[in-house]
Amino acid sequence: MLVFRNAQKLFAPNLRKTLLLGISCCAMAAQAAPYIPDNDNTIITRLPSAVVAMSQQLRATEGSRNDNPQELFAQAYRSYQLALSEQDPRAYGRTLAIIEQWPDNVSKPVSLRLIAAAVLQHNHEFAPALDELRSVLEEEPGNAQALMIQAQIGLVTAHYPLTQKSCDALVDRVERAFQINCQAQLDGVTGKAGTALDSLTQELDSGRPMSRQALLEVHITIATIAHRLGENDMAGQHYLAALTMAPDNTYLLNNYAQWLLQQERYRDVIALLGSEPDPTSNVELGVMLTNALLSSPDAANSNRAESLIAELEAYFETAYRRGENVPVKEFARFALDIQGRPEAALEAAMKNWTSQKEPSDALLLAEAAAAASRQDVIENLRDWTDSTGMQYAALDTLIATGNAR
Repeated sequence: MLVFRNAQKLFAPNLRKTLLLGISCCAMAAQAAPYIPDNDNTIITRLPSAVVAMSQQLRATEGSRNDNPQELFAQAYRSYQLALSEQDPRAYGRTLAIIEQWPDNVSKPVSLRLIAAAVLQHNHEFAPALDELRSVLEEEPGNAQALMIQAQIGLVTAHYPLTQKSCDALVDRVERAFQINCQAQLDGVTGKAGTALDSLTQELDSGRPMSRQALLEVHITIATIAHRLGENDMAGQHYLAALTMAPDNTYLLNNYAQWLLQQERYRDVIALLGSEPDPTSNVELGVMLTNALLSSPDAANSNRAESLIAELEAYFETAYRRGENVPVKEFARFALDIQGRPEAALEAAMKNWTSQKEPSDALLLAEAAAAASRQDVIENLRDWTDSTGMQYAALDTLIATGNAR
């Protein structure tokens, strides 16, 4: 099976990507020394039970290197599946640690290299992820899984020739709709968004058989491109169609919630995300929910908003104190929309921009730059959008006016 969208999940689609690039929570300065609790009873963080169980299992085998390839592969696969289900960075780290135990005299199977590439992609270690994919494609030039991950890395990093090469290589190797969708995602960020929408809607209207996964991907791509073009009726129709098929898809939820916020449909955001008990299980969604609660005219939402703010502040502060990397994109959005700290938001957004350049990253950087009165950053963004052909109505307006929303 294939990896699609910006997902890192092998054998299942569309899970949220989490950015861990290293940034100070409060001062945005260099990493501090590791946090040392005052006493043994201090709670640093609470781990999911599945993560605790995996940790206990791994500790039980510490000190004795496992050289059995079959057992190592099984451990790596279980750890990776746990990482996907819990979205816990420690589980991703453990997956790589298990893979690193692989015996030097035994060639890694393709499936293990794909897992390694997916984890590295998740951690935004794109260069080593591409190295793993290159090794797979040298052995299996038509490996659709590797080609799709490679295409997505190209999209995230704005290495569009790499994405084009990958999409071209998918022709006749995957279901037709998947290849069309790959090309449409690329066209959607390189000045041919209208062409992308036409190709996808024509494929939907053709009556050709399409798998459920392909249909979901097509709906998501149409929704996100229409969203950026300001075609709100089309965007809403396809967002809802996709949500009907995959209501827990976090990539989809992130984009749909952002679209609702841009239209100031705060009650709809609260209805969509308000049942989530732990905002730190998906920090990006937690920040958007907090924004909606604060912006809603319903005074009853203020207490929930205050509680979420405290939880999110504790999340970022704990990660900083423990010497961990803070998700810079999420922190930038939190600093900008919730804390009203444009300079801190801009620093985080610029750090995020060094590694990923998707439309939402560009919009975040522009909003932070406008709020911080950094016209030079906005000018650089204008040059970048002109060179790539990026089409995003909200971004274009912001660049033209230089004013934050």
